[in-house]
Amino acid sequence: MKVYTEIPENTGQFKNPVVTIGNFDGVHVGHGKIISTLLKKSAEHKGEPFVITFRNHPRTVIHPGSVCRLITTVEEKQKALFELGVANVVMLEFTKEFSELTADEFYNGLLVERLKAREIVIGYDHAFGKNREGNIDYLLRLSQETGVEITQIGEESCDSEIISSTLLREEIDNGNMEKVEKLLGRRYTLSGKVVNGAGRGGKKLGFPTANILPDNPDKIIPAGGVYAVKVFFPSGEERKGMLNIGMTPTFDGKEKTIEVNIFDFNGDLYGENLSLEFYDRIRDEMKFPSAQELVDQITRDEVVIRKILDEKK
Repeated sequence: MKVYTEIPENTGQFKNPVVTIGNFDGVHVGHGKIISTLLKKSAEHKGEPFVITFRNHPRTVIHPGSVCRLITTVEEKQKALFELGVANVVMLEFTKEFSELTADEFYNGLLVERLKAREIVIGYDHAFGKNREGNIDYLLRLSQETGVEITQIGEESCDSEIISSTLLREEIDNGNMEKVEKLLGRRYTLSGKVVNGAGRGGKKLGFPTANILPDNPDKIIPAGGVYAVKVFFPSGEERKGMLNIGMTPTFDGKEKTIEVNIFDFNGDLYGENLSLEFYDRIRDEMKFPSAQELVDQITRDEVVIRKILDEKK
């Protein structure tokens, strides 16, 4: 994969570029339908596929001060696109100046004149340019003038619901990781650095945990509770584990923590970056009358989670 920070000028090195444009937060199954069409069309034209997307969410520029809750970080987005087979990704910084581009300036100036796009593939609800002028009707009209082909992709559904980034955020918030996996076409991930915690997991409970500080503060943290997870080390080593997200109510915690107990592992991980892959959420976080009752429950949780992870490869 080649990653560009601006739309490249095509001086002959790109043959028949086929382009799609969008934020692609999540790179979910609906996005996958767009990408598969992009790849099919580029093959038909014996050309090259391009995904034009953004490092930051456009909403943060169009509506300053708005909170943007990311499903995928920049790195995760690039990785997901690469795994879908995309060869060229244009990762733009969405700025105030960019938001002021008219649809004509974007289409004619950047896609046609600069990149020399052969075809544009867009989603069913996509529009670009200032005030979202560049909708499907606009594109079809300009297509007749420029000869650039336009393909619009219909919506994709899951369990009678239209797949969207909004739906995904709701399911992550609910901790419904089985549904999230269906919507993404892969499991949800969260990466972060191991930092100092309260230290009670190993000393008081007998279940040492690594406290995770997410790499990106805008990344969505799933609902509080206990999860079956896979843990990936920087070396690529993979381990099974159980994760707790919440306020540690048994010990009157005041701040949300993300703590993972890595099965059959006792090494020092402070300062290391770990990646978590979510499988199932097995229960809510609960307040127990005593530490021993919490230990008993965690012991039962481990049995359940080991079984889940053994069955789900």
